Amino acid sequence: MLRNFRTSFLCVCICSLFLTLGVTESFAAKKISSSEVSRRQLLMKMKNKDDDMRAFCSGMDQCLGIRYEACTDAELKPWPKVDYSEEYCKPYKDIVNRGFSLDIRTHMMTDIFLRLGRQYRVVYESEGTLPLEVNEITFLFDNMPFTADLINAYLESEYTLSYNSTNRRYFSGNNGHGLSGDFYWALQDSAGTKSMLRNMFFGYGYAQILRWSLKGTAVAFLDMNLVAPRTIKYKLTAYVFPSNSVLNSIMHMRVFKSVVNSKIDDVVNDIKKAATMYYGGDRRPLANNAKLRTPENQRHIAEFDNVVAGGPWKLGDAERLERNGRELSKPKPVAKPAEPTEPVEPKIKANIYIKKDSENE
Repeated sequence: MLRNFRTSFLCVCICSLFLTLGVTESFAAKKISSSEVSRRQLLMKMKNKDDDMRAFCSGMDQCLGIRYEACTDAELKPWPKVDYSEEYCKPYKDIVNRGFSLDIRTHMMTDIFLRLGRQYRVVYESEGTLPLEVNEITFLFDNMPFTADLINAYLESEYTLSYNSTNRRYFSGNNGHGLSGDFYWALQDSAGTKSMLRNMFFGYGYAQILRWSLKGTAVAFLDMNLVAPRTIKYKLTAYVFPSNSVLNSIMHMRVFKSVVNSKIDDVVNDIKKAATMYYGGDRRPLANNAKLRTPENQRHIAEFDNVVAGGPWKLGDAERLERNGRELSKPKPVAKPAEPTEPVEPKIKANIYIKKDSENE
């Protein structure tokens, strides 16, 4: 009986683990034929860059067991100083398990994986909590320009956030103090679950850190969970790809990492400060700030107040409301009256009688 209990308990634990982590995909070796993905397609995606071809081909082969026949033997050859360990390959598998498509036609697919396959990478991690509910942080992500205006109003800071596409998947941001970037919101959930709480971003960042002005690409995961009322625990994991060995050495320096993490913490602390003032009932910045007095931001304030009071908000609601607003603002088509036409006179058949000369005499 005790044995059965232990077996049952073990099964429950294993099932709970799968429910918690989700079903992971197996990574059996797979060949992609040239008829499915041609060499011309790959070269176009890599912009004919030899190092990018090698990074993509070797990384996909070593970490996911996916070998493209369109890749040459030289391109499939692993980088000599890279240990294709479980740790190195972890982001590859994380991306796939989160539901990102491996079809090379998927937007940014090759851009992401060719960078993961490079020789140089630095990993930054930051963890903490935010004083927000899930619907509240969803609203703030769904209305990024308003979020920046709200923080600036409370803290007199200089944040900027703007969308670069109508579907709000492309955006740019700046903290006003040396950090900026342009990003693509590649995933907004994990394989269709945990909307807004499992995110992946890909983009180009710019940073002024100590005496260095740097720019580069990064893949970042932002994972969140509600652990208590108005307490969201977050973990940010960013993979940054230095372009050469010198930058790689600099970005691995302890002092450099410390400064980067402090800049991330500054952003989080600003969000906390602004949220604390808002929830504390301080409405003066909402009334006094010029940007928040615009009709659009006045609408956002009303919407956010409703969400804070317990109202619903799903990711994408802002886009839907905007689209509906555009539809409503379109002038309704007016039935065009029939244009008057000139009446056609009826044809009259005339019988003309001509007298003969003999009749006229």
